[in-house]
Amino acid sequence: MKCKRCRRAEAAVDLPSHHAAFCPDCFFVFFQRQVKEGIKKFRLLSPEDRVLVCVSGGKDSLVLWDVLMELGYETEGLYIDLGIEGYSGRSKEKVLAYAAARGKHPIVVELAKEGIPIPEASRCARMQECSVCGTVKRYFFNRVAAEGKFTVVATGHNLDDESGRLLGNLIHWQRDHLSRQHPYLPEAGEGLVRKVKPLWRVTELETASYGFLKGIDYVTEECPMSEDATSLVYKEALSLIEDQMPGTRIVFYQGFLDPENPLRQAPDTRPWHGAGTAEEGEEAKSGGTPRACASCGAPTYAETCSFCRLKERVRKQREGRAERASG
Repeated sequence: MKCKRCRRAEAAVDLPSHHAAFCPDCFFVFFQRQVKEGIKKFRLLSPEDRVLVCVSGGKDSLVLWDVLMELGYETEGLYIDLGIEGYSGRSKEKVLAYAAARGKHPIVVELAKEGIPIPEASRCARMQECSVCGTVKRYFFNRVAAEGKFTVVATGHNLDDESGRLLGNLIHWQRDHLSRQHPYLPEAGEGLVRKVKPLWRVTELETASYGFLKGIDYVTEECPMSEDATSLVYKEALSLIEDQMPGTRIVFYQGFLDPENPLRQAPDTRPWHGAGTAEEGEEAKSGGTPRACASCGAPTYAETCSFCRLKERVRKQREGRAERASG
C-alpha cells in the first residue's frame, strides 16, 4: 500500500478512521497537524507559554513532550515517582533517558520522600489506588507549576482516554463531571494554573505509532494499580465499536465538545480544579471560590485540601501501627 500523502513510499501506518495510510515521514506531518489543530481549536497554548509537561514514562506523555518540542514550545518535564515497587523505577529510567538525550533535566517528585507513596496511601485511606493517585498527581501538577512560574500544565490524555471518560460519565449521568470535561481547563484564583490536553484529537494507536517510528523508548506495561480501573472497560467498549465503524471516537467526542451541546451548557461553568473529593466538588458547585489550604497554602475549595487530608490519614495510620508495635 502506498502512502496517501506522498504517493511514493510504502505506507507504515494504516488509519481507517481517516481513510488513509502514511509512510513514516508523512505520518509525522499528519500527527503534528492533528496536534496543532487541537491546540488551535481551543487556544490551548500560545507561543509565549512556559509549558510543564507531566510525563509518566509511558508513550502518550513522552510523545506529547516530543511533539511540543518539535512545534517549538518552551517545555519542561515533570515526573512524579509514585513509589510503586519495580514499575516506578522502570518508568523513571525511561523519562530520565529520554530527557538526557535531548539535553533536558526533568523535575522529579518522589512521593516516598513526601511521605505519601501511592500503595501505602491507598491502604491507609481505604480508597482505590487510581483515586488516590489522581488526588496526589493533581496536587503536585499545580504546586510545581505555580512554584516554577509555568503558565500551563499539559497532560498526555489522548482521544481514547477522553472518549472513554465521556462514555463513563454519560452511562452514569455524571452531569457535573460532564460540564467540566474539556481539553482546556482555564486558570483560576489562588494559583490554580491552566491545564490542557493537546493530544485530544489523536488516538492511542496514533501516539503509539508516533513513538515507535520516532524511536522513543517508553514503558509498555500498564500501571499495576490500574488493572481494575473502570475506565479501561469504557475504552474497550469504544474500541469494539470503532473496529466496526471507524471514526466513531472522534465523532462522539467532537459532538460532545460542540458549544451547542446542552450538556456543555451547565449553569455553573466556572473551572473546578479540586482533587476530586465530594467535599471540594460540592463547595465548587455551590458557588464557592478557591482559597488557600489551611495546612499547606495550596488552592482548594475546602478548608483543607484533599492532599493534606490524605497525608494526615497516612500519618495517623503510621502512628497507630507504631504504637501497637511498641505496646
